[in-house]
Amino acid sequence: MNQTTLLSLSLVGAFALSACNANPFGSVVPNNGQVRLNVPGASQDGGQALRAGEQSDFYLSTVNVADSVNGGVGLVLGIVAEISALPANETDGETYAVWGPSEPRGLERNSFRFTVNKVDASFEYKLEVRAKDQSAEEDFVVAFEGTAFPDDENRGHGDLDVHWGALRNVDDSECLLGDLHIDYAADEEPRRLDVTFSQVADACSNQTPTDATYHYLEAADASGQLDFAFRANLHQVREDKPEEEVFAVRSRWLADGQGRSDVRLSEGEIDDDLALHIPGTTATSADMVECWDAGFSLVFVDTSPVELEPFLGHAAEGDAAACAYADASFAAL
Repeated sequence: MNQTTLLSLSLVGAFALSACNANPFGSVVPNNGQVRLNVPGASQDGGQALRAGEQSDFYLSTVNVADSVNGGVGLVLGIVAEISALPANETDGETYAVWGPSEPRGLERNSFRFTVNKVDASFEYKLEVRAKDQSAEEDFVVAFEGTAFPDDENRGHGDLDVHWGALRNVDDSECLLGDLHIDYAADEEPRRLDVTFSQVADACSNQTPTDATYHYLEAADASGQLDFAFRANLHQVREDKPEEEVFAVRSRWLADGQGRSDVRLSEGEIDDDLALHIPGTTATSADMVECWDAGFSLVFVDTSPVELEPFLGHAAEGDAAACAYADASFAAL
């Protein structure tokens, strides 16, 4: 059991002991169904699957991105959902409710307070934390906050922010740094989710802080789209090409799981590759496509411009007519 799981269990236990009043706001915070990235299939080991019939690398990247976002968001929402399901410590039954401050017990390091306020048609909520040896109101810092516009069908829309860095400033045993912002619309068709990671890193393992942006759409039939970007060295072991390129990915899939990833490569040494292999070109990017079937195996691979195929390790193979989507569509991140 990891440290954050222990934190959540002790936190919920402390609120359960101190809560006393009825809870009118238990369903205000969005649930996992509203802010989850539902990419078909499960994570598997990737490798360099670039031949028809093998696993699609960009499909696997899409699943891994979804798993990462769902894991970080789901844990925080789970903690807050358990707290807000309990009776509140203080409430007027209509416009506000407060849970806590919890009283640290035993080895617990922090005190927490969760607050919900009704503002016209919306609800504003926040989870605050302060160290066990602090007692002043100004010692509380906001670790999680958001605004929700719920509807009668438990969908609604809103936004939320997780401040991992603020929590670490109070408790240096917590490893995560940075901030997470989510803007969601579960009451739209298709359901929309925009996710931004700002300077996020695991400080306990000395990770370099990174930024990331994801745009997700999900239709009622479970077909969907995920746009994301990452940096990686396309040339890998080439000592003369150490820079990282930007991979901007748009993955789309049908209800049965078959789909297509269109990838635009830029920055790094892409300009050098283009100038070397296509003298006089004005292009500044290269494109890749991978299509997969309902079992997530490749049915088509291609690269544009074709002159770069041998050098990018992504030569054309398979049948373009087997792609779930016939036309390319690129992420606009």
